[in-house]
Amino acid sequence: MSSLVDLLSASIKESGLDNLSNKLGQDQRTTSEALDSALPLLVGALSRSAEKDGARGLTVALDKKHDGSVLDDIAGFIDKDDNVDGQGILGHVLGGSGDLAAKVLGAKSGLDQAGAASLMATLAPMVLGALGRAKQENDLSTDDITQLLAAEEQGIDKRAPGFKNVIGGILDADGDGDTDINDLLSTGLKGLGRFF
Repeated sequence: MSSLVDLLSASIKESGLDNLSNKLGQDQRTTSEALDSALPLLVGALSRSAEKDGARGLTVALDKKHDGSVLDDIAGFIDKDDNVDGQGILGHVLGGSGDLAAKVLGAKSGLDQAGAASLMATLAPMVLGALGRAKQENDLSTDDITQLLAAEEQGIDKRAPGFKNVIGGILDADGDGDTDINDLLSTGLKGLGRFF
């Protein structure tokens, strides 16, 4: 069975890559490679958030707003998206680590930090939409969603060993000096390699 990340990446590349490239001001190759790093990063962070806080809040968000309809017109969503919803999602999932996540993603993808942040904000509602669609189609419970996200994270880590350390380093960076930003950026270049 294909993973959530694989399915979402294929859908975006098929129907929205040109729109996403235009939004970021990048060529399609750069955008595609950035997408291949950003999606696993977002799914991994979402998995950690669900594991830490429980997925009840996530389940409510999926039921109320993120039912998967965003995937019915990916190109149209990208063209109209103002990143506000995505920024709210990132604030919840990444907490105060959003800037660091954008730096790591930017270092891997060649995007500047602002472009990486914009990409993550655009993708975040689509990630929740894909999860919401999976919830509806498979009648997933809160525990099922937590397990699905954990399985996604494990699958990503198998394909890119060290990925969990990158996610952990980003999310645990609280400014207390325990996280070496340069080491994390170096690890991030390896851990957020191409997945597809």
